[in-house]
Amino acid sequence: MTTEFTATTEGAVRRITLSQPQLGNTLTLDAMRALAADIRASGRDPALKIIRIEAQGDKFCLGRAVSKPATPPTAAEFRQNVADPILDVYRAMHESQIPVIAVVQGNAEGFGCALVSGCDMAITADSARFSLPELQKNLPPTLVLSVLRYKVPPKAAAHMVYMTESIDAATARDWGFVSEVVPAAELSARADAMVASIVSRDRIAIATLKSYFREIIFPGFSQASDAAGTMLAIAMTSQRRD
Repeated sequence: MTTEFTATTEGAVRRITLSQPQLGNTLTLDAMRALAADIRASGRDPALKIIRIEAQGDKFCLGRAVSKPATPPTAAEFRQNVADPILDVYRAMHESQIPVIAVVQGNAEGFGCALVSGCDMAITADSARFSLPELQKNLPPTLVLSVLRYKVPPKAAAHMVYMTESIDAATARDWGFVSEVVPAAELSARADAMVASIVSRDRIAIATLKSYFREIIFPGFSQASDAAGTMLAIAMTSQRRD
């Protein structure tokens, strides 16, 4: 059981809320394991039609809560204990039979940015910003790119990961990273309307569309995910040479 997010079922909607605003809604690896499990179970539930991910406070998610291990891990240990839990969240969203929508009220950084990217749809407040700052710490964000490469043009993805600069909500929409931008005061109502529209449809129609997006528009997801985890594990555990 995690306290880093809450999950409730409201009719045909699974509502997941990141619930540690005092910590910027960062998530530990254990919370990511729980998040992946919830998304996976919800995505297979025949009574559900959509998964809604949102957050409390003024930040959406400022990334992963990083803890330094007592001893440096091997590449295999890094892959299993760090990369795989993160990749499993992306995989659970990808494999879900129903769409996942992000409702973004504030800044999304690192894993938070990737979480938005991995959703099928994302609506954001006009004040939100998005960034992938991993390279500032010499961490190549291959895990993020395994998802981001499907969502934005290659040069836009390269700009985000190499420059590590934040982009505003309008740019995120123009690049295809989010689907809609609204004034912050209108975010909740517009998200409610979007969710209500989708759940008014038959589940078989919704699931068919999700399957088509998964199989036709996003080819090679598993291969990209596996390569991302392996390459990051090798990079982060190799001996640094000055």
